[in-house]
Amino acid sequence: MAATVHHFGPHLFLIVLTPPISGFQDFIGAWLVVGPEAVYLVDVGPAATADPLIDAITALGVDRLDYICLTHIHIDHAGAVGHLVRQFPGTQVVCHPKGIPHIVDPERLWQGTVKTLGDTGRAYGHMLPVDPSLIATESQLASAPFQLLDTPGHSPHHYAISANGCLFAGEAGGVCLPLSSGDIYLRPATPPRFFLETSLSSIDRLMSTRPETLCYGHFGMREDGMRMLERHRKQLLFWEKRLAAEAAGGGMESADFDNRWVDLLLAEDPLLHGFSQLAQEVQVRERSFLRNSVRGFAGYLASREENSISNFEC
Repeated sequence: MAATVHHFGPHLFLIVLTPPISGFQDFIGAWLVVGPEAVYLVDVGPAATADPLIDAITALGVDRLDYICLTHIHIDHAGAVGHLVRQFPGTQVVCHPKGIPHIVDPERLWQGTVKTLGDTGRAYGHMLPVDPSLIATESQLASAPFQLLDTPGHSPHHYAISANGCLFAGEAGGVCLPLSSGDIYLRPATPPRFFLETSLSSIDRLMSTRPETLCYGHFGMREDGMRMLERHRKQLLFWEKRLAAEAAGGGMESADFDNRWVDLLLAEDPLLHGFSQLAQEVQVRERSFLRNSVRGFAGYLASREENSISNFEC
């Protein structure tokens, strides 16, 4: 399937990538910056959509890439990086140091993805390795027209990229889907292992840049970047308070606690109320991700309780 391209301003393009998975339309994208100082991509999508991405870049008249910036190495964001560097030789790859071993030798990452995601992981496609010589060094990045922000939380190997008032947030600011009503659906992306304090610190780091626009990994652009980050920060704190109350009442004891917690949050979190406006197959996708996010909170709450008991005993 050909990629759709959205043009934002004179230098910025969102290339929409659709893997062969039901409900994954308008969900995965690669941001292309064709600037006067450099031409670069932020994220590349999965391997399964490498060819449509390359075709879209070429159709825009781009025949070189100075950088490929990976917000993190999950294969819906980084899976096509090995394909891209073969198409655009000499491109420098920007990756969090903790993620570099996994793009140089992606087999362990691939096996872990398939184990966790099953058919969805397989549908993303198999990654190709990246030559270590292509990994951008600190000195090579000294003249880059963007700033890297270490923003762990969604993953321990997460960067956000700040450039000229525009913030490419990856999943550090959650997942934001525009709705036909003009409103939004915003949810946390907090898979296990999740640590609330780490994620809040990362959001504070994003807010310190005072972004004018926020470009999400999933999905699209918002021109009220600071407000969106503030809303998401409050959302995380609401989830913590509400789910902690559930956990204190024995809410994690049943096998289907994650479904119950998702139902509770869909009813009580105003930023999730747009769920009912999503297409049925998108609701199926989102419910799966919501379950994973509440499992991240459940692990965090359980760990916090264990630490509290341990400290008391000491």
